[in-house]
Amino acid sequence: MQKEMQKQMNAMVSVPVTKEGKRLEGSLGRSMEKVVKANTDALWAHIQEENAKQEKLEQDHVQQITNLISNYINKDMSSLMEKIIKKEISSIGTTITRSISQNMEKAISTAVTESFQVYILFQHLKMLLFK
Repeated sequence: MQKEMQKQMNAMVSVPVTKEGKRLEGSLGRSMEKVVKANTDALWAHIQEENAKQEKLEQDHVQQITNLISNYINKDMSSLMEKIIKKEISSIGTTITRSISQNMEKAISTAVTESFQVYILFQHLKMLLFK
């Protein structure tokens, strides 16, 4: 009778303990899932924010470089070209310099801008492909 009572006591205790264990396991799993999802979302938002900052910095650098090159073309290069052409062909130097400078300025500015844009696109593609 004592053995039978022990078996019944074990059954009476183990069933509720097992049920409570499964309930706690499910609750813990859901809580962990929520925490992991929240941390993942926060990390993703942080990564996107950092990418936006980096893109802005890259655009600023490209703009600075483009401005520097344009300034060089507009100021230094035209005067240098004018001196050289005046030395060689003094009678038509000014006319040729103006026409060449304008065309060269447009061509070089366009080429530089396109090259930087292609470079930035390549960098972004590389960054996206190799994350």
